[in-house]
Amino acid sequence: MPNALYQEPALAELYDLFNAWGEDNDYYMGLLSPQVRRVLDLGCGTGLLAAAMAARAEAWGLEPSEAMLDEARRRPGGEQVRWLQGDARDFQLDGRFDLIYCTGHAFQCFLAEQDRRAVFRRVREHLATQGRFVFETRNPTARSWLRYDSLPPRRVKHPRWGEVELSHSLLSETNGLVAYRSRYRFLDQDRELAVDAALRFCDLPTLQAELEAEGLRIAALQGDWQGGPLREDSAEIILTLARAEGR
Repeated sequence: MPNALYQEPALAELYDLFNAWGEDNDYYMGLLSPQVRRVLDLGCGTGLLAAAMAARAEAWGLEPSEAMLDEARRRPGGEQVRWLQGDARDFQLDGRFDLIYCTGHAFQCFLAEQDRRAVFRRVREHLATQGRFVFETRNPTARSWLRYDSLPPRRVKHPRWGEVELSHSLLSETNGLVAYRSRYRFLDQDRELAVDAALRFCDLPTLQAELEAEGLRIAALQGDWQGGPLREDSAEIILTLARAEGR
C-alpha cells in the first residue's frame, strides 16, 4: 500500500461501479453504537463506507491515493468526513478512536511483515482504551487465487467512459504472495488498461504473532459476514483487535 491499481484517475472513477455496497459494509456499519463516537477508516478508498459512518459518528478517512480521495470528496455526504492523504504505516493523528477499520481487503496490500507490524503499531497508538480495530483478509487455506483465471469478466456502464469490462488473471503465487493482473477494456473507446498488483495472503498464526508483538490482542474472530466461525474453507478471516493489557 499504496497499490498501483488505485493511482489511476480513470480506475478511481470506476471503483464504485465494480465495488458496490455489500454485506461487508453492512457488517462494519453494525459495529457502530452509542459508545462509538469517533471512527477512522484506513485505506478508505472512494469513501463509500466512511461517508455512511459519518451520519452516526465523527468519521475520518485515511487514503494514500489522491485519485481515490478526489472521488471521496465528491460523494454525497463526503463533506461530513475528514479526509486525509496518508499511509496506514506511519500516520499520526490527534486524539484516539473508538473504532478503526480497514475494509475491501486493503490490509492485503501490506506485503511484508514490517509493513503489517507498522500498521498494528500505529493502530495501537490511536485506539481508545476500549477501542477496537476490525479488518478482514482472505483466508489463504481457501486458495481463492486459483479461481482468478476462471472468473467471468464483469461489465459496467460509466457515464463518461461508456461500457467497461474488467477481468483478472493470476501471474504467480509464492508462499502466499499473489501477483495478478487486472485488465480494463474500455469497449466504447477501443482501448485497454492493464495494471499488475500483488496481495499477501497471511494465515492466522502469522497475523496473531505480528499483532501481539505490537501490543494488540484478538478480541473476536469470524469466518464470514454473518458471524460464523472461522473454518479451513472460510473465504474470510475477520479479526476484531483490542489493546493488550498493559499496552
